[in-house]
Amino acid sequence: MSGFTANRPAEHRQTILMCCDDNYFPFATLLAQQISDAFPERQFDICILYSGDFPQHPIIETLGLRLLEIEIPESWQGLATSKKITLAAYLRIIAPRLLADDYDRILYLDSDMIYQRGDIEKLIALDIGDHAVAAVRDNYQHRAPNRLAAEFKANNKSVAPYFNSGMLLIDVPKFIELGIEEKSFEWTKNREKGPRVKHDQRALNLALHGDWAELSPVWNWPCFHRYFFLTHFIDPCFIHFLSSRKPWRDVNGIYSATHVRVIHDHLAKHFPEAAKAMPERPKPGTEFGKWLWIFVRHALDYRRIAPYLNRFSGDFDVKTK
Repeated sequence: MSGFTANRPAEHRQTILMCCDDNYFPFATLLAQQISDAFPERQFDICILYSGDFPQHPIIETLGLRLLEIEIPESWQGLATSKKITLAAYLRIIAPRLLADDYDRILYLDSDMIYQRGDIEKLIALDIGDHAVAAVRDNYQHRAPNRLAAEFKANNKSVAPYFNSGMLLIDVPKFIELGIEEKSFEWTKNREKGPRVKHDQRALNLALHGDWAELSPVWNWPCFHRYFFLTHFIDPCFIHFLSSRKPWRDVNGIYSATHVRVIHDHLAKHFPEAAKAMPERPKPGTEFGKWLWIFVRHALDYRRIAPYLNRFSGDFDVKTK
């Protein structure tokens, strides 16, 4: 174990992992709180790999979080970022190497997710064959599974399944054996040859190019305007607020009031200033035209998405080929 400072030693050989900086720490603790409450006798750690100085917050001890402090390498300063994605997003790529002495399995989760249900302990122990990574297909391919990702096209690669990097089940020894970290960062150096999109996700998909096990979409269900109504049919385990407009910045009232309340209640209890910064929810009816269009679009899309959804017989159905 090297390259980071930890507030406590590892207790188990499996861990939930979130990677963040100051911007997403409050929301990472919400996800940690939900998982901790659901699994009080858990056989896995809950870690936050944090870029910056240790945040001094009582919730860390309350939840028994393992906080790992790391400095962003100077060599990363040229990597692609955006308003939505900071350099902390790349930490998931180096996490397997950093944590190899402590963990055999890592379930990486983005901090802009919430947990609803599902046996996480069974998920972490899932057989993913000879693959280093199991993940959920990106919504880019939900309607058209054979759509060629822009990254693959720009780099003369063939059509292959393309995953969303917001949830990654990682076999740590296999990840290291296959050199996924090195391959991923090699692609970030070549980013001028193709579109600068999706950052760490792009690099990982280029490094693996379809060599990953596919999980049911319930484990990383996208929540944005094209999926709001579909969520009611899926009963997802993790909901991922993956658009740039997050529920804690929802000025138009397009997110579920339940989701917004869950976030607000957590912030009000543990990060009151962040709760005060959340916009007031607009009155019902002010977005009627937008909701009508969203509903029509969902109705048209559902038939196209159904074949993808029906590929999975249950939460733990894994496609390894």
